[in-house]
Amino acid sequence: MATAQEKPSAGINPQSQIHYIDHLAVVCTLMDIPLIFIDPNDYALAQKYYPGLKAELVDFQDLTPEYLISKYDVLFMSDLWDRGTFHDKYGPLEKQYQKTLRHVHCPHGFSDKGFYLKKCAREDIALLYGQNMIDQLKHHEVFDELKSYVLTGNYRYTYFKQHHKFFDDIMDKEVLSRFAKKQPIILYAPTWMDVEESTTFFDAYEAILGNLPDNYNIIIKLHPRLELDDTAQYYHIVGRFEKKPNILFLKDFPLVFPLLAHSDMYIGDMSSIGYDFLPFNKPMFFLNKQRRDPKTDRGLYLFRCGCDLKPDAYPLLYKFIDVNLADDKQRFESIRKEVYDYTFGQERPFAEIKKDIVTAYNTPYTG
Repeated sequence: MATAQEKPSAGINPQSQIHYIDHLAVVCTLMDIPLIFIDPNDYALAQKYYPGLKAELVDFQDLTPEYLISKYDVLFMSDLWDRGTFHDKYGPLEKQYQKTLRHVHCPHGFSDKGFYLKKCAREDIALLYGQNMIDQLKHHEVFDELKSYVLTGNYRYTYFKQHHKFFDDIMDKEVLSRFAKKQPIILYAPTWMDVEESTTFFDAYEAILGNLPDNYNIIIKLHPRLELDDTAQYYHIVGRFEKKPNILFLKDFPLVFPLLAHSDMYIGDMSSIGYDFLPFNKPMFFLNKQRRDPKTDRGLYLFRCGCDLKPDAYPLLYKFIDVNLADDKQRFESIRKEVYDYTFGQERPFAEIKKDIVTAYNTPYTG
């Protein structure tokens, strides 16, 4: 059987969402295609942090629909683009250039936020990590709306392992060296204030940062949208704690897996970084802001991989951590592996993923 023909393709991040870079950069690398930037700072970050990436900088005014369709047959994006809306927008140009512009949706991580994932079913071609994503789409009764998808496994973790020495050096120089003392590191990775009001950053900061013991370092991986969610409170929190020698706020730092590899435990809410942390099999603590039941709530599936605290227990966070550290692996090692395998499946070689994506975009578009 003949191999499907590769087509001119590129990744784009038209709204300059910095947290998309960590996902698009790896997809573009494995596809051996350029990732186009319109923001010089994002372009510089990508060149600095992603070995093997073909980063290209294009002026904002030049990145028009006609520019894209004249150069490319396939676009890779993490923005949500309903396929009907997409082809309505490009319809006249598709007729002019006598081709159908395909688009591949690259998810920016996997979380239990159903409101986002439901929209992925309406993409042209969707990249899905594994069975958990499929079952979540079925749970929300939108799986049948998928027209085309490719199962990828956890390609970002594969990429991290391929370049771990490179990333270790970055961590040593840019992150770990900024702490006054070498001691256990906590990673706190809150999500943003989405439609479900998922973030705990504005609710739990006093318990997490104000009560931080001196014998821990903590990295706060700031979601870029938090600054917009409550600008005054955001700067109040950062300003109050940023000078403490064991607290580090990370902004404009798109890398995720190097942080996870060098952290000793995780505190989170509904961020996709929680699923990213699973292969490291380290202690996980979840802030249960909505007081939901992890045993029965499909939307808290990840919470079974660690301990959760409801808001009234936030002030006791570090006592809770100390009590639960000793038997953490005994309690959670098995379920973490089970959930990881369910979510990402078997690791796939990049050549196989690429072949499947090429086959998908060569299959005629049916609307």
